[in-house]
Amino acid sequence: MHEIICKDKNSWDNSFSREFLQSWQWGEFQKSVGLSPLRFQIKVGQNIFWQAQGFEYKIFGVIKFIYFPKISFVELSKEQKVSFFNFLSAQGYMFVRVEPIDNNIEVGGYDRVDVANRQPKNTFVLDITKTEEQLMNSMHAKTRYNIGLAERKGVTVRTQKNIDVFWNLNEETSARDKFKSHNKEYYRKMLELDICHQLTAYVDNIPVASNICINFNKVFTYLHGASSNQFRNLMAPYLLQWESIKFAKGLGAEEYDFGGTAPVYLETHIKDVEVKAPTCYNNFCWDVTHKWTGITRFKVGFYGIPKNYPPAIEVIFKKNIYKLFNKIKSIL
Repeated sequence: MHEIICKDKNSWDNSFSREFLQSWQWGEFQKSVGLSPLRFQIKVGQNIFWQAQGFEYKIFGVIKFIYFPKISFVELSKEQKVSFFNFLSAQGYMFVRVEPIDNNIEVGGYDRVDVANRQPKNTFVLDITKTEEQLMNSMHAKTRYNIGLAERKGVTVRTQKNIDVFWNLNEETSARDKFKSHNKEYYRKMLELDICHQLTAYVDNIPVASNICINFNKVFTYLHGASSNQFRNLMAPYLLQWESIKFAKGLGAEEYDFGGTAPVYLETHIKDVEVKAPTCYNNFCWDVTHKWTGITRFKVGFYGIPKNYPPAIEVIFKKNIYKLFNKIKSIL
């Protein structure tokens, strides 16, 4: 076995992971918006045994750390996991942030701390190998009604890439919901990806809602959504989501990932978990006080299964600089 840094697209195995964040395309997109991808591989002869893509961040131009989103360690032995972190330490990083998809992490003698996940820690995934009729029947009656209402009121959905349409809706959404958005150029470059798709709902040729989605290794992920303050009574986002699901099926996807939600539990299991203020809908329950309760209700109305990821960790290579870095972060 030997460790290498992969710099050749043809040598990167896009089939290794179903997480689009680990795709070569996503790495090139991140490079286009200012980050440096690091693609680490373990090979046996000429065959890839394991690989992981991370993104390098620089602070003040000289201090650097690296971030690995949605990677699995289950294939690696304890020694191989420690060797991975030793390699990163030797590259001069202050620390590495890892968002694993499993709990099989060994860091050797390095300190580690749990930190907040950058990517959604809880998502909701729908099996779209089922027929459209089966998918419809699994929805909450209110979700089906809202889809039908949008259709009856003349909402239509187009598959097109149009950064201006998305950006204008995104500005309305970020102002209304009070969240910090990426800049327009970020979304423009994302839409240039061949794995990226945009679907937009219209009322009388007026765009009222738009989704940016990623299709990778049979998983279609609803990544970004935006909607207008106008025509909200026409329920366009419901029809848009349904048309996105059908579009994903047409591309051959098997799973539709709705993206981030509050932690969701089956209604039959809610008594077995501690939830501050449970609310239930379409056979699923979550904490109504969670900041994502609204989008969670919207998403579970389509049905699916909860998908949960472990906490992110930071593995510390330079303790003193790391402490100073966190002190500065707490002040800013």
